[in-house]
Amino acid sequence: MSEIETRLQQVATVITQLDDPKVPRNIRKGARDSIELWLLNTSKQMDVRIAMTQSRLEELFADPNIPPEFQPLIMMINAELEKMLQQL
Repeated sequence: MSEIETRLQQVATVITQLDDPKVPRNIRKGARDSIELWLLNTSKQMDVRIAMTQSRLEELFADPNIPPEFQPLIMMINAELEKMLQQL
């Protein structure tokens, strides 16, 4: 497994923190989908995987129902994904 794949696995682990009872169901599902459909989907190109995950997380961040304590988590994840995208 490459270094970038290892980092993507770590990011996926952090995203799973959104799977919390305080987070609305649709946001939890969106977070799971961003991991399964994009971030860890090896059939897609790496840059597309990272960019689409960022896009999905930005949609979740903008959701008015997300608890405020989870917004910094999403910003931190997107910042890390941006670093990874620039390193490609």
